[in-house]
Amino acid sequence: MRLPALAALLVLLTGLAACAGGGGERPAATGVVPERSETSWPPPPSESEPPAAVAALPRAPEPLPTAPPEDPRRLVGLSGETLRGWMGESVFVRRDGIAEIWRFASETCFLDIFLYREGGDLRVAHLDARSRVVGQRTTLQACYGRIMASRPKPVS
Repeated sequence: MRLPALAALLVLLTGLAACAGGGGERPAATGVVPERSETSWPPPPSESEPPAAVAALPRAPEPLPTAPPEDPRRLVGLSGETLRGWMGESVFVRRDGIAEIWRFASETCFLDIFLYREGGDLRVAHLDARSRVVGQRTTLQACYGRIMASRPKPVS
């Protein structure tokens, strides 16, 4: 019984050794680049083609706006601390593992903002708006606008 398994292992190892290469002679380093044949792969880049893609460098984060944005989708990525400074306290908070849902309300709608913990900070990941009236619809933009219009204005 052990002999067939041992034979299979030997065949497998022989195949892996063949794939690894390493044997054979290597040409001496002469500083001369050999000419490419028509079938060489990869083909040499042509002068009209852009260079091969390289890994993109991380982009610098966009500077935070100094005031709440008009488009609520721009809240995504914002820290919870900045969100609270702009929108005030929420009427409801639900904590669930690394996530928190902050609910803001106007007379006509609810805006749920989903935040997730990144490191030690909470970051806005998603927003959802719904009407307080069953069967009636609202948009994210309309609900956010109502909530922002009803919040106390800062004293200047």
